[in-house]
Amino acid sequence: MKRLIIVSMAVVLVCLTVPFSAFAQKVGGGDLTFTPKNAAPVVFSHEKHVNGQGLKCTGCHYQIFQMAQGSYKMDMNKITKGDFCGKCHNGQKGFDVKEPKNCVRCHR
Repeated sequence: MKRLIIVSMAVVLVCLTVPFSAFAQKVGGGDLTFTPKNAAPVVFSHEKHVNGQGLKCTGCHYQIFQMAQGSYKMDMNKITKGDFCGKCHNGQKGFDVKEPKNCVRCHR
């Protein structure tokens, strides 16, 4: 009986920790879709930037972007001048947002 209780507790612990460990490995935020006026939607992938490019969350959040949705007004004029995405997507760190052929890399 004692062995059954120990095995049961172990199974419960494994079942509880698997979902939490899977959650902890997921990059926060997932994909975000922005719908600008007069332009195709913009899909932003946290996964691609964090895991694909090795960026840290703090590299963007609170320095370039706030975490509250709608806390800033982003537009291409500001981005091409080096604000928001344009801080890195300037042709040096990332692809250049000023290059027309790169529009489809974000706007889909």
